[in-house]
Amino acid sequence: MYLNLLTNGKESAGQIAKGVQIRRMEAYRIIKRLAEAGMVSAAPGNPVKYTAEPIEQVVAMMMDRQMKKLDEMEKGRAEVVSIGRNLAPSSGSEREEYSFKMVQGREQIYGQILRMAASAADSLEMVVTRNDLLQLHLLGLAETLKEAKKRGVKTRLLSVSDQQSLEASESIMRVADLKHSDDFIKSRMVIVDKVQVLVSLVLDDVMGRKNERDVAIWTNSADYAGTMLPMFGKAFEGSLDARSRLRDLKTGKKAEEKAKAMLDIVRASLPLEGWTVEAPSRLKGVSGADHDVSALLSLDGRGVAVDIVMGNDEESVRDEMIAAIMKGIELKSNKLVVIGSPFNGDELQRLANFVGVTLIDGTDPVTAVTGLRRVLSAR
Repeated sequence: MYLNLLTNGKESAGQIAKGVQIRRMEAYRIIKRLAEAGMVSAAPGNPVKYTAEPIEQVVAMMMDRQMKKLDEMEKGRAEVVSIGRNLAPSSGSEREEYSFKMVQGREQIYGQILRMAASAADSLEMVVTRNDLLQLHLLGLAETLKEAKKRGVKTRLLSVSDQQSLEASESIMRVADLKHSDDFIKSRMVIVDKVQVLVSLVLDDVMGRKNERDVAIWTNSADYAGTMLPMFGKAFEGSLDARSRLRDLKTGKKAEEKAKAMLDIVRASLPLEGWTVEAPSRLKGVSGADHDVSALLSLDGRGVAVDIVMGNDEESVRDEMIAAIMKGIELKSNKLVVIGSPFNGDELQRLANFVGVTLIDGTDPVTAVTGLRRVLSAR
């Protein structure tokens, strides 16, 4: 995709998708990763257009990153040595018989995970990334866990359950206890029968199954497994049941409730500070077109438009957030504040800054309204 942009110059996501023959939403995801990597830049407009950064700059940047990866692997080697020393028994204690090995390459790590799951006799605990969940699903993880369940194995799995991993999550839920967490989005750990442990030392979670940069350590030390299990248990208990998470994703209930809660706080609190709240509201843009917004706040002749955009995952809400931000080009008579969630990276923030819109993270309604108050008090 980068080479396509480098060849063709500035293009929209639709043009890029057509040029490389992929779906538009897949193009958006890849563009986002390229932008986060500094390989492409976005130019505001309708539609937004993207440009490839100079190839000399990109090559230099990639070389720098590879050097950093080598540094990480060197640190990983030191950590392996440290783990081995920590596994050594204290003076006078009975020595535990154990072994450990390095596993390099994502395909090799996936193979090791599947073998561990197939060998489980009593318990299996797993923390995997979204990409891991997708790839392991394609490699037959659900079937492996189904056979383990027949043997009486209790499986607990922690990963990211969202629109991208919906099918994989539903398959896993039939044969294992699955929970969702965004806190471990780049973590990988497997514990089998309170003895075997696999932990990633270097995890480069780009999409796909082939990646030689991934490095993990495997050991059959019960002592080490004993130190990891309580950490897993605490994380698992504090995470969201995947059934509830997927139900919210399918119905949109969670996003709607969050948007409603935020609007309720605005309606209840801002009038106490003298603001008039009209929610929802419709404003006329400079082109003469009407634009719907979640609320219009008025005080002493000042007007601030607020648009609330909530989704259950970044993919489902991205286009709507871009559309909300771009209203700032039209709504010149009122300051526009967009409260949105979820979004990562700074691409949307840069777009908002460019068109003069204030973008507030709406993950927590109370914190978001506090941020809105700060914007109002600064005017």
